[in-house]
Amino acid sequence: MTIEQSLTSEIAEKLGEDREKVSRIIDEFCFLLRRRLFEYQGLNGDYIGEQLHYDISDRAFFHLLGFLDQFSGKYDWEPGIAYEYIARLMQDETWRPFSQETTGWKSGAEKCKETSIDSQNVREFMTTAGACAHAMLENATYIEKELGSLDIPESIRVAIREVCSGLNGTKHDVVHELGEVDDLLGTSKSEVIPDRVRRIMAWLSEDVSKLHALVTSLDALTKEDKRIGIAYLLVAESATNILHRFTEAGDAADKCIQS
Repeated sequence: MTIEQSLTSEIAEKLGEDREKVSRIIDEFCFLLRRRLFEYQGLNGDYIGEQLHYDISDRAFFHLLGFLDQFSGKYDWEPGIAYEYIARLMQDETWRPFSQETTGWKSGAEKCKETSIDSQNVREFMTTAGACAHAMLENATYIEKELGSLDIPESIRVAIREVCSGLNGTKHDVVHELGEVDDLLGTSKSEVIPDRVRRIMAWLSEDVSKLHALVTSLDALTKEDKRIGIAYLLVAESATNILHRFTEAGDAADKCIQS
């Protein structure tokens, strides 16, 4: 079959559009198709299977895949062959500006590498924040276990149990949120992770502040009622354990937010 009319001219004639306009559309389509294929990250890096069918019409997608099938059957194509055709069919001054259009592109693999570098800090935060949450649960459980045997005013017992209940609830909230952060790693939505880190630290900080206020209050009340001294020691020891983990989580959070 002899092709007597260029592809651009045939499209322009068929659609009743200006040839130059059609030429610019084809130029931009080919440019963006190449760029999106190169830069796509997605779930598995499969631009054709995950995204392309959303980017173009069903008819275009069907015939483009058909073209790729026919192409693979007729050409033994390997990376680098394109430049053999370019060098043979185009002058250097013609193709060089087109090559410069790709400057700054980052492949899906490069983006994944950047994400994995950042993920080291995120993983560290997840570990330390998780340890802090579990320390809250373990120490709250220990306090509540010992609390029943203490000879202290009921109002003090209630105040301590209220703080412990908050520690338990925060542990579950933090663990759930850390699971969502883990799901975000390596995805196109990973940019929201710093906000999630701030949210988690705000939850932890709120409970640590309440715990600190309780310890301060018990310390002051001990001077009035010596019976409260044992409750103060119990809560203060647990608060120290939690604060140690909280400090580690805070240091890791700073790395996440600054990276």
